[in-house]
Amino acid sequence: MIGVVGFERWAIKAPASLVTLAVLLCLSLMTALYAVMDRTDTAVATARDMAAHDLGILYESARDQSAAFSSTSFIGYSVGRYYGFASAFAQISPNPERAAALLRTAFAAGDAQQQGASSALAPYMAVHDRFHASFVDMIGSSVFSDLYLIDRLGRVVYSLRKDGAFGQDLNDARARDTPLGEVFREIMARLQKVDDPTQVLVVTPPKDLDGATASDGPEGIGMLVARPVVRHGSVEGVVAFRLPLATVDRRLGTLARQGVGFTLIDAGGHPADQPASARGLSPYGVYGVPGSPWQFQVLSSGWALSGWLGWWTWGLTLASAAAGGWTWRQSRHAAPKVPAVAEAPVPVAPPVVVPAPVTPPPVIAAVMPVPEPVLEAAMPAPAAVLEVEPANDLDANEEFRRCIVDVMTLALDFWHHAKRKGKIELAEESGLWRVYMDRSSLQTRTLDKYLLVETLPRNPRWRDVVRTAEFVLRHCPDAGAEREGVREALGRLKQHLRHAERI
Repeated sequence: MIGVVGFERWAIKAPASLVTLAVLLCLSLMTALYAVMDRTDTAVATARDMAAHDLGILYESARDQSAAFSSTSFIGYSVGRYYGFASAFAQISPNPERAAALLRTAFAAGDAQQQGASSALAPYMAVHDRFHASFVDMIGSSVFSDLYLIDRLGRVVYSLRKDGAFGQDLNDARARDTPLGEVFREIMARLQKVDDPTQVLVVTPPKDLDGATASDGPEGIGMLVARPVVRHGSVEGVVAFRLPLATVDRRLGTLARQGVGFTLIDAGGHPADQPASARGLSPYGVYGVPGSPWQFQVLSSGWALSGWLGWWTWGLTLASAAAGGWTWRQSRHAAPKVPAVAEAPVPVAPPVVVPAPVTPPPVIAAVMPVPEPVLEAAMPAPAAVLEVEPANDLDANEEFRRCIVDVMTLALDFWHHAKRKGKIELAEESGLWRVYMDRSSLQTRTLDKYLLVETLPRNPRWRDVVRTAEFVLRHCPDAGAEREGVREALGRLKQHLRHAERI
């Protein structure tokens, strides 16, 4: 039996069994491709939700730390117009450019003072010796890498690392369009529209900041988190914290796995960098972090995510190509060649003068039909290559540390919303965490380390974490999604602990 594949003049005659096999292979290939796309979409959606959750926690942590730091007494005193860095900066020279040049010379090698500094810098050096060590300790325990103190006139009177922005006049034409200058102008503009200056906050997307440092990542890219400094109801200046891109890359790196990567989107809508974990992957989509100006891009590889389905798809593709080639080859022998029919010459009678001359009909040569040969369909079954699906590369220990941070952050959020109290009250009422008096403010240094994976101790006190969550659940009777979130996170942590005890 002969089947026909194609249409009109391009029709191919082939055995019906080969045509059926080719159609089945094509349908199987389409089904496998759909399964690969569905698996890729599911993996990317899961990675998107995890990245949005972790970046949201990092954003909230940066916002809370900036609020806590900007309200401390030593930041308020250090940038005051009648004392601190602003006053000391003005005493160096009446010319701000000369004052900035002398300071850059004195701190040419970083935050260490050079020997033989000008005597005009003595008031500034005294203020620097008073506050610098506190700033080093404060930044060392945070997610930031640097801070800038800007006085009311727009002069950068202090920088922890003494980078290229140190000493700049942000109102000068050369510095107005820098990221720090734009942040300063935006805060000053917002202060004119609000009644409570402590509520003003500016967070930038990733930008190429002035004065790259080793911890910033590619080409000094980072984000700025800035707030006004308010002392006794008066705005004394602006403090801007520098969040390096490397901190975000480390957070996203813990979520990356084979076939999935992430990158932040800069202010121009382009990838801020290309982490090592994202090389060889293709962009899949751009998503926003809820409640923040940050955006990130999911990078993926459908081949790496498909696992054995990818090998099965390749096997079907090769089998379909082989079946198509075999069908074409057999079709060339399926239809026999019919010899041309010779037409005998037609004799013409000589002309005669008669009313109706008769012309004999032409003689056609008889042609015997040639029987069609019988063909047997022979097509080897395609061999599908199988491969075991690659295992998840997430380290179990890293998942355990992330569980601890999730339990603490969810418990603290539930406590805050249910009791209208902060982490200081939680530490004091539970008796599980120490509260320190840092100059004129209370701090929970140990508890703060359990809110980020980057600051979590190597050997975390998981018993205190479990007791804290149980304390919050006992003393916060409110029912809702937040309570269920704490219970689910606590259950995952206990499951990790039970698994570790069996080992």
